[in-house]
Amino acid sequence: MEKSQENSPIPEKDPEKQEKKKGKKKIQLERTRTAFERLQLAWIRTCLTMLTIGVGSYEYFYNRIESGKAPLLNLITGRELGLFLILSSFTMLLLATIQHSKNMGSLRKTYPDMRFSVALLLSYLLLALSFFLGVMVVLKFGYHVNV
Repeated sequence: MEKSQENSPIPEKDPEKQEKKKGKKKIQLERTRTAFERLQLAWIRTCLTMLTIGVGSYEYFYNRIESGKAPLLNLITGRELGLFLILSSFTMLLLATIQHSKNMGSLRKTYPDMRFSVALLLSYLLLALSFFLGVMVVLKFGYHVNV
């Protein structure tokens, strides 16, 4: 019987090769996770820039009106431009955060040892900030341009 076991077609697996394969797979999954993080951080940077420009334009046009100067544009006011940029920033970041959550959820199925996404936490904080800024701009009374 020993002879038949020696000639069996099933090759024995080398534990060293198995461990090396697991290590490579883990590195590939970690690279995927960091790519998702970098993508989310790029969306955060873009939305933060839009949010900053929105608040800046709102303040610039508001201070211009407060000082008694005529608005630069008659078609659109600084409040409208600021509100548009703030709401666009909120919408873009919301969609990017939903996409990031789905991607990280599908990755977690194959890589359960994955670390928590810090970019996701930062996204939630920025979403809350842009939401409250948008509400503040919408509820701001006394800023009416009479042209």
